[in-house]
Amino acid sequence: MIFDVLHYNYPDRIGNLQAEAVGVVKGEKHFPIYEGNVIFKPLSKSKPFSTPLFAYAEVFWSGIIEKYFMAAPRYQLAFCHGYEAEAAKYYDYGTAVPMIYQEGEQLLNLLEFFRKYPDEKVDIDQYENYCMMFYDYTEILEAAYFQKHKEMAGQLVMQILVSVLKGDQNYHYENIAFVCDQNGEILRLAPMIDHEFSTYFMFPDNSVQHMYWYSELIRSIGGQEVQDYEYDYLKNPKERQMMEKSAVCLHKNLTYMKAYFPEVTREFLEKLDHLERDMEENPSAFYLQENQEYPAIANSYAYMAGKARYKDHDEEQAKLLEEKYAGKVKQIDFEELNVQLIKEIRGIIRLLKLTLSEDDQKIQQKFSDEQELLLEKLHQNCTEEALWSAVVAFQNYPFYTASGLPFQYKLKIGKNGTYNKELLIDRRENSKTLSWSSVRMAFENCQKISGIVKRPKALGDIRGISYIYPLFWKFGLIEVPEETARKMSYER
Repeated sequence: MIFDVLHYNYPDRIGNLQAEAVGVVKGEKHFPIYEGNVIFKPLSKSKPFSTPLFAYAEVFWSGIIEKYFMAAPRYQLAFCHGYEAEAAKYYDYGTAVPMIYQEGEQLLNLLEFFRKYPDEKVDIDQYENYCMMFYDYTEILEAAYFQKHKEMAGQLVMQILVSVLKGDQNYHYENIAFVCDQNGEILRLAPMIDHEFSTYFMFPDNSVQHMYWYSELIRSIGGQEVQDYEYDYLKNPKERQMMEKSAVCLHKNLTYMKAYFPEVTREFLEKLDHLERDMEENPSAFYLQENQEYPAIANSYAYMAGKARYKDHDEEQAKLLEEKYAGKVKQIDFEELNVQLIKEIRGIIRLLKLTLSEDDQKIQQKFSDEQELLLEKLHQNCTEEALWSAVVAFQNYPFYTASGLPFQYKLKIGKNGTYNKELLIDRRENSKTLSWSSVRMAFENCQKISGIVKRPKALGDIRGISYIYPLFWKFGLIEVPEETARKMSYER
């Protein structure tokens, strides 16, 4: 994807967007407007974890949404020269996007709507606008207004489904709005905007943090029950409660929408198939081309200095934080980013298709709590040690080869009572031994492969590879063809 950069001069604006955030996070946004009702949306110096990839995310997803799913305003990379001098808390680069309402119209977001029109199904007083979490929309869809206006509810469902696809960690109630006339009468649901907090574009300078949040996306779609210890690192009880809810709510949303909006779900899956096919056949068409005019350095924690300066008004603390994080700027590697981007999106597509198409109980019971935890650790830190821990945990688990043959394995125990690194493969009729050296060799090879691994020997001509292949797929280390996945899931 080649992204052009628009250039504006702040004095050339025809006006400023007079938008005041009246929700949980208050503030004024006087963004400049240009001919054609195009708004310049700057990147903020105080928005959590913001990097130039936030702008790339807006452009990438607005294009995907408009082409594959529904009408949406298209974002473009942009500069507004002189804006930073006018509004110091913003950069003079960001995106440009057409306004989503016309003269004589106004927006009414979901928070404002339910404050104005309370509904017993929606406990709006419990709503929190919190960056880096997922939101529950089941009670919103149960509200009287959406129960009465099914077509508009279906449009909202499609937006929610797309938000899960793009891994939106900030798809809160204030980013969804109705378009109303001057009298406040609802005309239509506003199109999707604000795509910057997309999981795939976050933490390009911190792979550990990136993988953690990608695993949180996977976890929430899977919906496995939260264990007491999982969020011990959060000392604030309210914050912990929100993250525990976030950890399961996407699965809750998906299963609800599948049950009560089956036609919309089927339509979404059809559109998803189209996107998946294009990504598989021509992944390079989705690669981001770095624009040399646009900033390409990332410092996910630079915002902390901006927050101290512009929100907390603590200049001394701001300078200390600037010094602390000054040396952590990283050049964005677009080649590496593109491979990772497509791999992760396709992984979420596969998971969405499973969740929306298969029996929920089957999915929920797929792994034990211990197995799930160890797989999360493996995805966060893809080392041989983490792989071994997962292998230990999956003894006696029912696997199927690429041809659909069932097998299990257990580990040999040495004289000292510890596990030897040999897997005893039980194929019912006979047993075979799989050495750890074979597993390690395949593991090293799979880390060099991007895209679908079409057959076991694509991982190498390795003894026992027919058994290693389904293990790696089940562990989420490789992608396989859809038909092969069905056989290895014993789906007939």
